[in-house]
Amino acid sequence: MSSSEINIKTRSKKAFRKDISISYDSKVNGSIKDLTAHILEAYKSKLNPNRIRLTVLDKDKQVPLSDDLSNISNDVYIKDLGPQISWRLVFMIEYFGPILIHSILYQLSLYYNINNTNAEISKTVYYMHLIHYAKREFESIFVHSFSNATMPLFNVFKNSFHYWILNGLIGLGYLGYGFNLGINLNIKSAYCWGVFTIFELCNFFCHIKLRLVGDELLKKGIKERKPINESFFKVLVSPNYTFEVLSWVVVTLTFNMNLFAILFLLVSSVQMYLWAMKKNKKYGTKKAFLIPYIF
Repeated sequence: MSSSEINIKTRSKKAFRKDISISYDSKVNGSIKDLTAHILEAYKSKLNPNRIRLTVLDKDKQVPLSDDLSNISNDVYIKDLGPQISWRLVFMIEYFGPILIHSILYQLSLYYNINNTNAEISKTVYYMHLIHYAKREFESIFVHSFSNATMPLFNVFKNSFHYWILNGLIGLGYLGYGFNLGINLNIKSAYCWGVFTIFELCNFFCHIKLRLVGDELLKKGIKERKPINESFFKVLVSPNYTFEVLSWVVVTLTFNMNLFAILFLLVSSVQMYLWAMKKNKKYGTKKAFLIPYIF
């Protein structure tokens, strides 16, 4: 197909009031980015292209228009996704929450001289959180790459709940809350730090590996992610999730099975397990999530 006419059908009446027809030249508009700009120009719209979703109808179902327009048809549907925010900024906002909330609660415990928790344990758990989320911030800025530039603005509030609230509740332990189980594991701080550091470094290694492999695929013109079969990735579907879970296991044990820490560990583990199983399904693999060859 070189030059033809396609129908643009609106799915957002407020932003695009009526359907229109435009001329389409595959030599000029060879990518979804080019076509989006062409459509916005035809509508005389000043909306950010990142707000726009273009789809085609396939068996009565809306499917995204591919980047190279290989599945384009005579009818293309346009939808305004609403205000957007960059993925990188969302990650940075999410991870800043625990740093802020834990710092406030820990300083309050020092100010009011809370003595119903072990001061050394609270200090250890507090700095584990700072290190973990400082690493996350670093990775968000310098390591992670994102397949999409933006996401809906509302998502920042939904996603932040997990970190600002659910993780922030762990900080109540500095004030003596959440120790209802009465467990005192009495694990030496040096041991906790040693194991925690190993898991955090392994998690960081996995993120670096994912970025390097992703960059290599892009150099070859391959945008779709492919399964990795090296190092930890040989036996674990998402070892970055595995070491993330193990890090939180260490934090939970260090904090003497604080109920808020257990809650965060369970919710996080279930979510990462579901993500990992989706990857197994996508890649057609049956790799383990947490324990190689077993689970």
